[in-house]
Amino acid sequence: MVLKNLTGLSLVVAIACGTLTGCSEYGGGAVTVPQIAFIPDATNDGGDAGGETAVSDAVGSIRGRVIMSGGGPSLPLLVSMGAAIKDAEVCAAVDVPDERLQLSSDGGVANVFVYLGKKPAGGRPLAASAETMIFDQKNCRFFPHTMIVPVDQTVKVLSGDSVAHNTHTYPSKNNAVNSGVAPNDREGKLEILYSKAESVPLAVKCDYHAWMNAWHLPLDHPFGAVTNENGEFSITDLPVGKHSFIVWHEAAKGNFVERKLEVEVREGETTDLTIDYPVASLQEL
Repeated sequence: MVLKNLTGLSLVVAIACGTLTGCSEYGGGAVTVPQIAFIPDATNDGGDAGGETAVSDAVGSIRGRVIMSGGGPSLPLLVSMGAAIKDAEVCAAVDVPDERLQLSSDGGVANVFVYLGKKPAGGRPLAASAETMIFDQKNCRFFPHTMIVPVDQTVKVLSGDSVAHNTHTYPSKNNAVNSGVAPNDREGKLEILYSKAESVPLAVKCDYHAWMNAWHLPLDHPFGAVTNENGEFSITDLPVGKHSFIVWHEAAKGNFVERKLEVEVREGETTDLTIDYPVASLQEL
């Protein structure tokens, strides 16, 4: 998923259908969405609490790729088609990949979070939308695997499986969710709402099927993205000046590719970045 030109006045969802997974109806639309970054546009009703900080008109953008030069290890499947596992008729109907490390042919790393740890001075405020985000599951696999969720934004949990699931979140600052999901629930009776921003992505698991996992990052500002299947990302409308970005990936040692990636944003310009992710930075997989 490449977040490009997300500068309208309405909510924008950037969607990509990854080459590693193919397309289906799952992920909340006509296609499977391996990654979604959800960046709602802002109103001009002030910045921080009380409207004391004006939104800056001097903005720029960043665009880049996260690259593991020379490639990395190829991970075995989490579930092989036909495996003798729980609910095999659904969960082993297809191969289920290990999404902890997904690389493009030239080393682009998917599912990397790039975001500001806190809202910058003069940054446009976050505005939750009446639109609903979708967190789906099919063949005992979550879709998307990684997603940014605005605080106070409703996330509906769907299922396209004929077996029961469980959605269990592991936040640090929000209330945890631990609830069953009925088979073939396409309405989303279970809803998730994060009321606080988290400093790092939180794990989401299914207690019924131990290999199922995903990552949510609740943010209280719109300055974050998740890399697509080619390792690409972009973030728009950043206030001019120097910013320190967090680059987070589940397979990195300590989960941080970069704790403080310093980037200078120039007015009216797009700053291009290449973020090196050394294979030596991987935890044991």
